[in-house]
Amino acid sequence: MQDLPDWLRKHLHVAYIPGYEFFLSLHVLAKPEHHTSRLHWAEELLTALPAPLLKKLHYFSSMSNQFLDAMDFLAPWEECFEHSVEAALERVQAMDAGEFAQLMIGPVYHPRQLHAWMQGRTDEIFEELKPEHRELLRHPLSTKRSFLELCYDYLPFFQKEERRIEPWLVRAVHEAQEQIKLDPIPFLSQVHPRLKVHENFLQFHKAKTYTFGYSELARIHLRVSTFVAPHLLLGIYDDHISVCLSVDVPGTRATSVIPADFISKMKVFSDPTRTAILKSLLAHPYCTQQLADLHNISEPAVNKHLNLLVDTGFIWSERRGRYVFYRAIASRLEQLAVDLHEFIDMPVPGLVSPPASSHPPERRK
Repeated sequence: MQDLPDWLRKHLHVAYIPGYEFFLSLHVLAKPEHHTSRLHWAEELLTALPAPLLKKLHYFSSMSNQFLDAMDFLAPWEECFEHSVEAALERVQAMDAGEFAQLMIGPVYHPRQLHAWMQGRTDEIFEELKPEHRELLRHPLSTKRSFLELCYDYLPFFQKEERRIEPWLVRAVHEAQEQIKLDPIPFLSQVHPRLKVHENFLQFHKAKTYTFGYSELARIHLRVSTFVAPHLLLGIYDDHISVCLSVDVPGTRATSVIPADFISKMKVFSDPTRTAILKSLLAHPYCTQQLADLHNISEPAVNKHLNLLVDTGFIWSERRGRYVFYRAIASRLEQLAVDLHEFIDMPVPGLVSPPASSHPPERRK
């Protein structure tokens, strides 16, 4: 392979994509406690949003992995998405029912399986899907219309913040381009603590480790964002990959807050009975009465455990007749490794980095 710095200068592309920032802002609103640098913005906006919009936001958050799967609506190599959020929403509008459903659910099921479900050929696996996903597969076009209504209703709120952050994002793009020309390896190495640059390959350490040889890649796309921290977001598109570069905006960076959702998730496993309930819900849906019998505890005690499991996103519920059944979400457990990594990546509470000096330090003799 040719010299790595030269290869990176040719294949590393940096851009600001308003649609990415738009969907990431929705993700932050759906999970504000996890984004300490954006917590104040999210809390203020959530109090300002109309109740019907908030209801839709939480509904589609549950459907689309807290809007992270919506990122795949936008192919990173299509420069039309660099123009506006509206260009991204026009892309969603142009999708057929199958493509929209596939992207909202994420790369979990084969398209043929989804097509069969959309044709009404349901099975046992279909009945185990989240209620939002079953509704999506039964009525994909009306769901798409409702999703777009949410996006256009939210757009004016986002545009107010976009006007504030866009100059910083555009500046970050130009500064990144200059650093890539000057010395691309150190620049790429500091994009995220869990992105490792090696001589012949890149590695991304998430719930599992992803390795990409440079010879396999046509381009690496960097997308600047003020909403992405602390995530290492990796998009994989055949021979293209994308990763977000976090941009700090004055007045938004937090240095001393431990995410409340991380503390709550760790609390789940502090009680052996609660952990046993979660494990049993991985195998089969149960109602409160059944869980009380299964674990030999009272129904009020079961409800107390279930409330925490629901709040932390480990389980979902659905009413069937007079009973509410609960089911664990296996992917949320798999995400724990990423949550731990992100916690480690965050600034140390109470530790504020000193301002960078404009002059190099003096050498000590």
